[in-house]
Amino acid sequence: MKAILMSVFGVLMLGFTAQGQTEFGLKAGVSFPSYSYAESELLASTKAITSFYLAGYLESRIAGQLYFHPELSLQGMGSKLIESQVRGAAEIKQKTKWMNVTFNFLGKAPVNTVGNVFFGGGPYVGFAMDGTNTYGEKGTTSAVIIYDKNALKNFDYGINLLTGFKFAKHFSVTANYWIGIANIAESAFKWSDNVKNRVFSVGVGASL
Repeated sequence: MKAILMSVFGVLMLGFTAQGQTEFGLKAGVSFPSYSYAESELLASTKAITSFYLAGYLESRIAGQLYFHPELSLQGMGSKLIESQVRGAAEIKQKTKWMNVTFNFLGKAPVNTVGNVFFGGGPYVGFAMDGTNTYGEKGTTSAVIIYDKNALKNFDYGINLLTGFKFAKHFSVTANYWIGIANIAESAFKWSDNVKNRVFSVGVGASL
């Protein structure tokens, strides 16, 4: 599945490049991921952690001010897990890294000669690369948690929303909100039987 989607992304890039109206660019920024979860006796709450993202994108005009804007990104995700009083109210920081492929559609509105404000979104699919737990009371890190039947699944999908401003000199500032739809918890995951990624991020970009 991962190879197929990467191939589709590559074909799309080549197709739009052939039209001669495609812009390539890079983005980077800080992200604040957390989990949405079902009720659990073991889990009292989740809190956002601080992470990062790196992305490459292409952008091609479809018609008027409507653009196709696919991205390939390395996204830091995860959450702080706050155990219930039953578990001693301990705090665990769970960090994961995902490779996401996103198919965004953007609308743009010019702001005088300064640039364009944009907004839009689209579906994404993600593939987990690794993940670790750091225990607050000990400061130690566990083994990899991805691919473990007692931990998290390695496939995600959902919706990405984004908005921002692109300056005339091809620099941009962007805000994203990733809404995971897939349940990434394995059946034996001890915290909850329904865990979903949520990520708010801000960053800067530049076209090449």
